[in-house]
Amino acid sequence: KNVVVSGDIGTGTSTLAKNLAVKLGWEHHSTGDFFRAYHLEHSIPLWNASAIPAELDKQIDNYIFEQLCDKEHLVLDSHYAAWFARDLKNVFKILLTCDIEEVVRRVTTRTHTHKETENEVLERIKQLDHKFRKLYAEESYLEPKYFDLIIDTTSSTPEKTLTKALSAIEKGLSK
Repeated sequence: KNVVVSGDIGTGTSTLAKNLAVKLGWEHHSTGDFFRAYHLEHSIPLWNASAIPAELDKQIDNYIFEQLCDKEHLVLDSHYAAWFARDLKNVFKILLTCDIEEVVRRVTTRTHTHKETENEVLERIKQLDHKFRKLYAEESYLEPKYFDLIIDTTSSTPEKTLTKALSAIEKGLSK
């Protein structure tokens, strides 16, 4: 089994994925880490997802899909990965949701590559969706039907979110 954690920016995907990997003793991969480094290296603001070459997106997404097919005990946080894994029975897929005001509050109070404004956060969410629809499918990559578990993190602590996820994963593993 593998676990994929997806959701919009600011919903807690990286935090949950890292915590799950530690708790389970599994390997962790983050597409966000890769793309943040790419943005920094090429002086591209985070909100400008359209500045990432489509071929690079596809290359990373193909790599992730291959990892999910070939490996076990992998925890991956990625916006699009659950959509790619939608037909993979060996992958437990978790969607994190959060009220948009809380997303904006979380993201504007942290710094990954630079301090983001509310408009940049909203633009980044819009561009991620637009890019996915342009590259892959005319639907949302966050469509609930593709997930085994949905957790609203608006008022949940990272610890509570981890407990909910672990409980659901353990039930899924025992099937």
